[in-house]
Parts: sequence; structure tokens; C-alpha cells
Amino acid sequence: MNRNKPLIFLLLTTMLFISINSFAGETYQLKLFFGLSRSNGHGVSLEEWQTFEKESLAKAFSGFNVVNSTGYYKGKPEQCKIVTLICGEEEIKKATALAGQYAKTFDQESVMMVKGAVLEWSFIGSND
Repeated sequence: MNRNKPLIFLLLTTMLFISINSFAGETYQLKLFFGLSRSNGHGVSLEEWQTFEKESLAKAFSGFNVVNSTGYYKGKPEQCKIVTLICGEEEIKKATALAGQYAKTFDQESVMMVKGAVLEWSFIGSND
């Protein structure tokens, strides 16, 4: 049994080192759900959305994806835009600020943000 102690110690130390390093440079997938309905019954126009997308999102992030969606809030359908981006911790602060800006500008109660850890990601080119 004593012969296994160094092996167990090495294994536990390695596992601890890997765990600590995995949190050092976390990468996240953020999904932001931007509602397009306003409390006054009007919606956010396509032009207003495109201006927000171009002037705010595109200037804050080097890359993201936008998907049109229909969500339900308090039992009612609502058109929305889902913005997905892969980012580091520093960009989460930018995303939070932009979500707050959007909510205030377009009379939204809130913008939902879902954050998940990304274990692996890559770009696949035509030569791969």
C-alpha cells in the first residue's frame, strides 16, 4: 500500500493543476435574447434593430451570430433576436452593458443572457 502513495499523490496533484489551469482562460458561449415588443404595443423596427446591431454589437464584438426567433413571455408570443457569441470573461461585461442599454432604449423589462462554458472550439477551413 505504501508503494501507491507517491502515485496517488502525483495523480491528485496533476488533477488539481489541470483543474486550476482550466479556469485561468475560460471561454464562454453567450446567448442574448433581445425582445422586439414594447410595452406600448409597438415593436422595435427592423431599422432600429439594424442600427443597434451595427452601432453597438458590431463595434463591441469581433464576431457573433444573429437568429430570428419567436419566444413566449408571460404567455404571449414575442418576436426576438438571439445573439450568440464566443467570448472571454472581459466581453461578458460588454455584453451585460449592451443588454442594459438595449433594455433601456427599447422599453424592455430585461434581456435574457445565458452563459455556458466552452470546452473546445475551432474554425474549420476549406483545406481542413
